[in-house]
Amino acid sequence: MISVLIPTKGRPHLLREALGSLLRQTFPHFEALVVDDGDGEGLEAVASWEDPRFRAFPNPGRGQVEARQKALEMAQGEVVLFLDDDDLLLDPAYLYRVQRALDRKEAVVYGEGVLLLPGEEVPFRPGEVGEGLLKDNLLLASGTALRKKTLLDLGGLDPAMGDYWDWDLWLRAYRVGLPFRYLKGRNLGVRVHGTNQSYGARREERAFYLERLRAKHGLGPLVLKDHLSLALAALSAAGG
Repeated sequence: MISVLIPTKGRPHLLREALGSLLRQTFPHFEALVVDDGDGEGLEAVASWEDPRFRAFPNPGRGQVEARQKALEMAQGEVVLFLDDDDLLLDPAYLYRVQRALDRKEAVVYGEGVLLLPGEEVPFRPGEVGEGLLKDNLLLASGTALRKKTLLDLGGLDPAMGDYWDWDLWLRAYRVGLPFRYLKGRNLGVRVHGTNQSYGARREERAFYLERLRAKHGLGPLVLKDHLSLALAALSAAGG
């Protein structure tokens, strides 16, 4: 079974769309663990589906990393997959492809996708993982999966990393030599808006956590970026 970990806060309409994308999956053996970091709108949204595979909990801590940790604690599947409440699984076979990849060997499985802007899509193709991971967070958190045991063996999620909890995890996996499996295609839809852009809201807070990540992993100077800027730079380079 795949346990899908979904933190949510104050946007039940988007959460319903994310859950709807799970129901369109051809792989039925999943559970969605929604942890509400807000005032309970997410709990109500999950209850409205009346699907036993959807379970919801209030966040016992504070913030998005603690919400994911709560979901991880409650996860019953052998595999865990991250999904933000404003993102979508676009390929109906995506969970099946993840399960098949992780059946073969231990790995971090991640996918391509599209960034959803008002009126347009921008392709996001991270490519194969290599030393570029030491300079940029190249993986989309949504849609990335690994075995629960692997995640726990890596030390779990570090709430001290804040916005860069995911990059911190990828770096730890990379440095112990864990394979990364790349799934190509229009797999994931990631909404881009002011609250999840590094140059938008909370820039100073994101810069603080970026420096904390750099210090933890002994990295060189890092530039504050987001996935949209990375995608646009890749498109520009390909066009050149």
